Amino acid sequence: MRAFDNHLLELLSSHNVTFFISPYQRNYEWDKEQCEVFLHDIFETTRANRQEKNTEHFFGTVTYFQAESSAWGQPATLVLIDGQQRITTTMLFLIALRDTITDNTVADSIESDFLKNKKASDNSEYKIKLKQVESDWAIYCDIILQNEIPEKKKLSAVYRNYAYFCRELTRLKETNNLNLTDLINLGLMKFSVVTIELEPIRNKWENPQEIFESMNSLGKPLSLADLVRNYLLLGKTPAKQNTLYKKYWMQIEEQLPNQTSNFIRDYMQLKGNKSFKQATEKNYKELYANFKELFKNTEMEVLLSELSEYSFIYSCIVLGTDCGSKGINHQIADIKTIGATTTYSFIMELIHRWKQKKFTDKDLSDILDVFIIYLIRRRIVSLTMAENKVFPTLISKIDDLEKALDKKNSTFNIFAKQENSLRLPNDVEMKRIMQSMNFYNFRLAKFLFSLVEEKITKARPNKNDSNLQVEHIMPQTLDKAGKWQIDLGTDYENIHQEYINNIGNLTLIRQNQELGNKSFPAKKVIYENNAGLQIAKTKITDQAYWNKESIINRQNWIIDYILSNILPIPDKMRRTNNFVISGGKRLSFLELQIIGQNINYISDKSIVAKIVDDKKVEYEGTEWFLTTLTREIETRKGTVNASGAYQGAQYWEYDGVKLADII
Repeated sequence: MRAFDNHLLELLSSHNVTFFISPYQRNYEWDKEQCEVFLHDIFETTRANRQEKNTEHFFGTVTYFQAESSAWGQPATLVLIDGQQRITTTMLFLIALRDTITDNTVADSIESDFLKNKKASDNSEYKIKLKQVESDWAIYCDIILQNEIPEKKKLSAVYRNYAYFCRELTRLKETNNLNLTDLINLGLMKFSVVTIELEPIRNKWENPQEIFESMNSLGKPLSLADLVRNYLLLGKTPAKQNTLYKKYWMQIEEQLPNQTSNFIRDYMQLKGNKSFKQATEKNYKELYANFKELFKNTEMEVLLSELSEYSFIYSCIVLGTDCGSKGINHQIADIKTIGATTTYSFIMELIHRWKQKKFTDKDLSDILDVFIIYLIRRRIVSLTMAENKVFPTLISKIDDLEKALDKKNSTFNIFAKQENSLRLPNDVEMKRIMQSMNFYNFRLAKFLFSLVEEKITKARPNKNDSNLQVEHIMPQTLDKAGKWQIDLGTDYENIHQEYINNIGNLTLIRQNQELGNKSFPAKKVIYENNAGLQIAKTKITDQAYWNKESIINRQNWIIDYILSNILPIPDKMRRTNNFVISGGKRLSFLELQIIGQNINYISDKSIVAKIVDDKKVEYEGTEWFLTTLTREIETRKGTVNASGAYQGAQYWEYDGVKLADII
């Protein structure tokens, strides 16, 4: 390792070298804020030197190593390890200065001294002094060669920052009495750097990868994707790096713009069958360490190949790329609408095996149907806890699904065998929640109503239609004329308060104006003729009045319709406890989610007890354990058995189902 004092433009003006940014480096990512700081430093240094203060500005370190020997007559190749973002920004500034300055002699000097290599042949990649990573190379060449820039390429950070410098230099030229050449002679010329040359061939301990990872360069911190890319490509020869980058990694980045770190984390969960922390800046280093441990025995090209293969699948999930089946695309979009990012690892492996022909189209569709039912049911009852930790562990169950004859029932059985926090809510729990919940504020209300409309008419409303809205039938504000008060009756205030956001009082309409507090007859006309949806008519327009009874009747209809047609589960699961009770089979009112509910004595329905906590019920003003109360009732009846021991769950029922059958 050798270190030298140097100046930035002296380094860039050498015609004996060309700087290469190797494929394992991240793309150019500096934004306007960092370019503003860079420009400010140039201005301040220029201003100070115009005042003869003889000032320099330290621009940090530039670390590189020399690649294998170049062809005879071509410049040496210096591979940047640290300094990519700063050197690229400097080059973009110099290009902008060349294109803005009116003195052609100075413009030609900037190009010949800093941007192009005199020693390189015109058709070689060495001609341009800074060779960018592949994804930035085309736009960088276009800017240097002054080609016409397609609109699509103008979205890149390379072009945006070049354009920013052009605007600022033009503004400076028009509004300031500053010679633009001073920005070079008195500004950039005074930027000092320390160059560090690594010699990994002579000194084996000067490992470019280890040195790269230990450095804290200016600019944005490395993402998980950056760290993983470096890990997979560093240590290879530049030729091998280019081959692997173009063949695999470039495809990953193109498939998943701004999603690569999330993809890697979900891929880790898929392969590890375990949960990892989210791919956020504070977790990147920990996830990177997890990645290296997880794949320490995997050959790098094999890993890159598989990452590339799965990146397409991930793009189908998160970006809506066509997976090859219109129906599967539709189901994946629904899962994304539901907001179940915790399932992506599982779904990614399902699609992968489908692509391998291990699942038919119908197999995959049936499994995804169950996913959608499971996820929506859980969100209706406000259950999302623990999904992020458990879904990755269920990937091992996919082997069982492959072998199963009935994919749909097998998937239901997987979900029904989880612990309480991951339970599949049964119809009893769903009805109880849906009858009392504020459905208007439910995030998926419009989506669920759209599924009802689709089931009735075979056509789903476009969720992006700005005219599509959830409508209160009984309005949120009652009219002053009192028409609604008359329909609702003397108890209208309590009815309005209790049922305003009830699912029975809501519908979906396609209407570009608020119906507000119009009377029910006026609304019916609009629902019938202008709403454009069947759900806005069913169990509404055939009603003479809209009151508490009407709301409850429609509530019961739409809940039953949803549970039977939109979110159906197997008959055997509709009223039973669809989870495994932790610690063995025992009665737990808390896990059964029925605290506060009434239970009946099976042999005498007039005997009713209220559940008051996890283990106790209240009967005749006294709290009892269920076994104790059962013995007391049998004693009063004169039918107590000889032992006096009873399993209370065998003698009581909830909503017509024996407690023993539920657990």
